[in-house]
Amino acid sequence: MWRKIAANTIYQLIGKGVSIVSTIVTVALVTRALGVSQFGEYVLITTVPAFLYLIADFGLNAVFLRQVATDNHHVRKFGSLLILRLGLSFLTFLLALSLALLVPYAPLVKLGIALAATTVFAQGAYTSLNALFQHNLRYDLSVAAGIVSSVFAVLVFAWGFWQRAGLTFFVSAWAATTFVLALLALILSFRLAEKPNFRGNFTFARGLFLAAVPLGLTLIFSQINWMADVFLLRALDSAEAVGIYRLGYKVFENILPIPIFFVNALYPVMLADYKQGVVFLWSRLQKSLQVLLASAVLLTVGGFLIAPWIISVLGGAEFSASALVMRILVLSFPIFFATAPLQWFLITVGKERVLPWIYAVAAALNIGLNVAFIPRYSYFASITATIASEILILVLLIFQTIRFRKLTVKENTDGSLSRT
Repeated sequence: MWRKIAANTIYQLIGKGVSIVSTIVTVALVTRALGVSQFGEYVLITTVPAFLYLIADFGLNAVFLRQVATDNHHVRKFGSLLILRLGLSFLTFLLALSLALLVPYAPLVKLGIALAATTVFAQGAYTSLNALFQHNLRYDLSVAAGIVSSVFAVLVFAWGFWQRAGLTFFVSAWAATTFVLALLALILSFRLAEKPNFRGNFTFARGLFLAAVPLGLTLIFSQINWMADVFLLRALDSAEAVGIYRLGYKVFENILPIPIFFVNALYPVMLADYKQGVVFLWSRLQKSLQVLLASAVLLTVGGFLIAPWIISVLGGAEFSASALVMRILVLSFPIFFATAPLQWFLITVGKERVLPWIYAVAAALNIGLNVAFIPRYSYFASITATIASEILILVLLIFQTIRFRKLTVKENTDGSLSRT
């Protein structure tokens, strides 16, 4: 089973590797085409739908996979998952349009937000299809769609750069890439052993939504915690500060999916372990943490050393301050790598109701630190808030994991005594 986990993790890493190369090329083109200030606006525009993606996600895949782990009629139920997520995507699209109309941004920025917001539908479809790929441990198909869309992005962005295109073109190109990704994933999903069924069932969809509420709230609070700094930096400082901060952050966030990829492949296996007994699940968690923490240390050292070179490639001399941003952020890799398996362990054992509270407290801390210190320390306040909130999340996850273990040991002990 570890071989399957490793293979599907490697598939995702290959896809992420291609995505990172694509990001390096496209970001290098955009920063040079738009400059610091307009790159900051580009980041703001593309951050709005990225925030909405996880609202539309709402944790539905995790609940869907947990249900089909005991009832393997996932293909027949897929239509309900897709329709439910597209409905949530429509609500988030309306939310994005409301933001574009009500917030006092420049007209060009408002237009960009409206264009970028259309991608919530494509991302919703792609995320739903990933539930099928994940259940079948066929991430190779999802990765294939990602690789082709990354190549498409590079070609379109390069054409725009040579044509001296402006902000609206690059936002449109970014949106088009997301639609290409969803379309390719849909086509490749028909290569699964069982073809996806698009018929919906209201009763199943309603039950799926209600069961996903704790995870949905967790994702919303997590995304607030993850992206509040962009909006607060833009409001309390400047577009230039956003550009400097987010270029360093962009490299950091492109490495962070590594533990997520690992856990994506691990989650179906953890569900199977839990069915056999908690002791098997504990063993899997411990080994997973060891692997991820070792990887985090290596990436921290490497990222710290090559940060100036990466920033030079991505943005040039104009963004040299972003190297320090990246160096400080990569020091927190071990913290971020440890939270992923602990979070999904709690989901596996059905303790996801604690997660919204954990991420809500972290989001409140993040926003509070940003509001209090951005006026004085600019993006250094955002760096501190990002790391501090993740430390809080890790501490609370460890507390809940230890608490579950103590309760499990107590229940087993009490059960043994009662039998004697």
